[in-house]
Amino acid sequence: MGKRNKWRKSMVLALALAGGLLFNTVQPTVVHAEETSQQMIDKKTKIDAEVKKLQEELTNLQKEIDEKVKVFNQVQADIKEVDANIVDTKKRIEQRSTILSDRMAAYQAQDSTVGVYLNAVLEAKSLADLMDRVVAVKTLMDADQELVDQQEADKANLEKQKATLDEKQQELQKQFQELQQKESEMEVKKAENEAKSLALKAQIATKQEEERLEAERKKAEEEAARLRALQAATPVVQATNNNNNSDNNVSNNNANNGKSSQKIVIGSGSGAASSGDAISTAKQFLGRSYVWGGSNPSTGFDCSGLVQWSYKQAGVSLPRTASQQYLATQRISASEARVGDLVFFSYGSGVAHVGIYLGNNTMIDAQNKGVVVESLDWWNQYLVGFGRIQ
Repeated sequence: MGKRNKWRKSMVLALALAGGLLFNTVQPTVVHAEETSQQMIDKKTKIDAEVKKLQEELTNLQKEIDEKVKVFNQVQADIKEVDANIVDTKKRIEQRSTILSDRMAAYQAQDSTVGVYLNAVLEAKSLADLMDRVVAVKTLMDADQELVDQQEADKANLEKQKATLDEKQQELQKQFQELQQKESEMEVKKAENEAKSLALKAQIATKQEEERLEAERKKAEEEAARLRALQAATPVVQATNNNNNSDNNVSNNNANNGKSSQKIVIGSGSGAASSGDAISTAKQFLGRSYVWGGSNPSTGFDCSGLVQWSYKQAGVSLPRTASQQYLATQRISASEARVGDLVFFSYGSGVAHVGIYLGNNTMIDAQNKGVVVESLDWWNQYLVGFGRIQ
């Protein structure tokens, strides 16, 4: 019995020691796991806040753009109103001109205005008739003078309306350029923030998710790098003036306001069949008002929206914005440009405008005055280059 009790005590002691050892080895692991879990929760909370901050940056930038769009749309409405007023004023002036011309012809046929009125008075048959004739003559004379006064007032008003229209159009052009610049900035910011967001999310992802997020992050960073590089895009003329070196043939020419400019020598070869189809589609919308962010007939068009839609109808897929379309096309020199190539412009920071080249130094594009066919003469000051669709 003694040996058995001693054996039992030994077993109890051994189990106690084993239990203590088990407790000492497992318990810290549990505590460590809890600490890691809490750290991961804290880390995720912090990363979620940083991702939200990146999203808020884009939201705030979009709000700025939206406010500019509202102002742009209001100026467009103001221009339409001024245009309508000018049409009405011109119509009144033309109508009065006809009346005054007829009156003048009648007066000249009677030798003088006074002679017409004097004869009317002298032909009176009675005192009452005389008084009636005097009143009638006075009314006619006042009416003639009122017509002349109204005509002069409308002519002066027309000049003011034209001056207002010119100011509004200049303001619209400025806002048009600022909006396009903002879109270029927004593209870069979107790509940059997307890359940052993916990098943050990868920190708390599973191994499989981390690999996917890493691949997406690299792609976003490459896109951001390409778009950032475009921010340094300088108009050809500016670059030529600054560096006296360009791949395009240029010749000195005096521009308006006494400023010196360059004339770009541009090719005019025939384009592909799809280019002809795209151009035909674009021309269907000539005169359509410019709509910021518009990319189809139901919404209207902005510059890149018109290009994208027109080529889509010809079976060619293009990205949405001017910067992306620039990156998606092959660079060609101005002298190699042919019908259907895309022509790109910058106001100093990034590719901001695009049109479809029509040959003979013209293009079709959607600009602040709407969808138009226009000369490149004025646009040459902002020309970045030409792109050929592959």
